[in-house]
Amino acid sequence: MTKEKIILSFVAVLIGLLVASGAFYFYQQTKVISPEKEKTVNINPSPTPKPSVLLTIDEPIDEKIYDTKVIKISGKTEPDALIVILAENNEEVLSPAKNGDFSTTITLGSGANLIQITAIGKNGDTNTIERTVSFSSDNF
Repeated sequence: MTKEKIILSFVAVLIGLLVASGAFYFYQQTKVISPEKEKTVNINPSPTPKPSVLLTIDEPIDEKIYDTKVIKISGKTEPDALIVILAENNEEVLSPAKNGDFSTTITLGSGANLIQITAIGKNGDTNTIERTVSFSSDNF
């Protein structure tokens, strides 16, 4: 008797699910959106603006491992810009040469070092480049 009740309950649930899903399907088919209610969305991505201050970094190379604690930072920017170099153990502000070249040295800490080099233009615009370099005395 209990086996028959379990089978009957299972069949009843199955029939209920079929009826409910059929009703839902037909209900969804009756929903029609009129053309005047449809909205068209246009997305026009704007290009990333180029920084107005030129800044190129020749040294250090990003993600390079150095075996000396003192490394050279060099690059090129606009002659009237100001260069700010921020590292874990160093903060330097320098002016480039008349042709825009700049160069200085910094001392690295142990392990990974994040170096931010920022050029600040005459009009206040900035351009920042980050380099991550590491110091290790281990021989590879």
